[in-house]
This record gives sequence, structure tokens and C-alpha cells, in this order.
Amino acid sequence: DLTQEKLYTLSDGTRQILKKLDGVVEIRFYCTQGEKEMPLALKSYAERIEDLLSEYKQYAKGNVEIKKFNPIADSDAEDAAHLDGVEGQMLPNGEKLYLGLAVSYLDAKASMPFLSPEREKLLEYDISRAITRVFSTDKPVVGVMSPLPMFGMPMNPMMMQMGQQGQDPWVVISELKRDFTVKEIGLDSDKIDE
Repeated sequence: DLTQEKLYTLSDGTRQILKKLDGVVEIRFYCTQGEKEMPLALKSYAERIEDLLSEYKQYAKGNVEIKKFNPIADSDAEDAAHLDGVEGQMLPNGEKLYLGLAVSYLDAKASMPFLSPEREKLLEYDISRAITRVFSTDKPVVGVMSPLPMFGMPMNPMMMQMGQQGQDPWVVISELKRDFTVKEIGLDSDKIDE
């Protein structure tokens, strides 16, 4: 990896995740192939994704299997992409471009419908997060203690009469719930449960 930011060297966190794998995680990479279908910038991005996936496979020592598909129109690969939650993006010429992946282990599956070049610096994080989601059935528990209404405010009859609505949980709480079991801890708590 000769990039200044070491974009294609797996982080210590990813290496720890891969060390814990005791079964084979399958990553299905859906990428439109051919000169006409994909703009040059996306083509080089797709090659960088493949390089990163190769790093995962190499470091996992047999516990990560990479399968690559070219989902052209009306093909089995396109049907598989749809089943995996990977959707094609329309190009100006009317063609569909596929650049996504699905991670699976046993019956669990996590999809990344489109790998946007804007998130390239977060690509390793996103892939590692997907691997963790499918491989780990138990979510770690995180407690949140805050005087702010981070968990939202339920609708109550008094608010309805005044024309006000309840408040949804904050985005940070929703994001945490994707990977953790989140529990609200009251400010008056003397002790936090294990």
C-alpha cells in the first residue's frame, strides 16, 4: 500500500474482527463490467474496492470468501443482486450500473446497495461493520446517560390538544441501535447494571 493515508492496509480493528471469525463469511461483490457501462472514475474505484476485498480475504486466512458478479441486464447475476438488496444506479445513457456488495454468514445477511465513491475513506469501516453484523448474533450493550431528550419524547394527550407532536429519537441513538443494544440510564442512577 503506497497511498499516503494507507487506504488499502487493514486497520487493527478490522484485523481483530477477522481474527475472531471461526466460520466462512461470504462477500458477494456486484460490479458492472465493460468499457461502455462504467465511467472511468468509477472503474478505478471498483478496482480499489477489489483490492481492499483481496486484503480481507488474505488476512482472514480462509474465513472470508469473495465472489464477484457482473450483473448485466436480464441475467442471473442481476437477479442475485436484487435478492441481495443491491440495486442498479441509472446512468445518463439509460444503462444500469451496479457497484454494491452483500455479506452473509449462515442465515444472516447485510447489504451495501451502492458503494459511493464519496464514502471511500469509510469503505473499510462499512465492510467490517457488515461482517460484524452477520457474524455476531449478540449485540454489545451500550448505556446512554444524558439530560437531553436523546431517546425522543412520546406523544401525550396534552401535547396533542396543543397541536404539538412527539419527538423522534436522535439520529445518534438510531445509529447506535444498528450495532448495539442501547439502554437509557436515568440521571438518578446510583449504579449501572452489568
